[in-house]
Amino acid sequence: MRNAIRPFDGMTGELVQNATLDALRMAHMNFAREEYDRLERLVLQQIVPALGGRSAPVSEDICRHMEQVRTFSGNFCWQHRSVGAAHVAKEVRP
Repeated sequence: MRNAIRPFDGMTGELVQNATLDALRMAHMNFAREEYDRLERLVLQQIVPALGGRSAPVSEDICRHMEQVRTFSGNFCWQHRSVGAAHVAKEVRP
């Protein structure tokens, strides 16, 4: 019998179950990533300069939060993006 490695929740010390995203939910993650990219461009090109540039404390805070969203979401499950792309494919060829 093969032992599977399961994620460990270091906060409570308990093993947790794997999470599963179906194709529709992964398509939603792909859409969320695209929308986040648009939001990030808007913030970096329009809002951050208006706040005094990247060195302004509030701009540094905004940029840090944006980076954390991307990092802790796994860039919106980037590793599994093809599952969602297959769900929204308009034409499927054998």
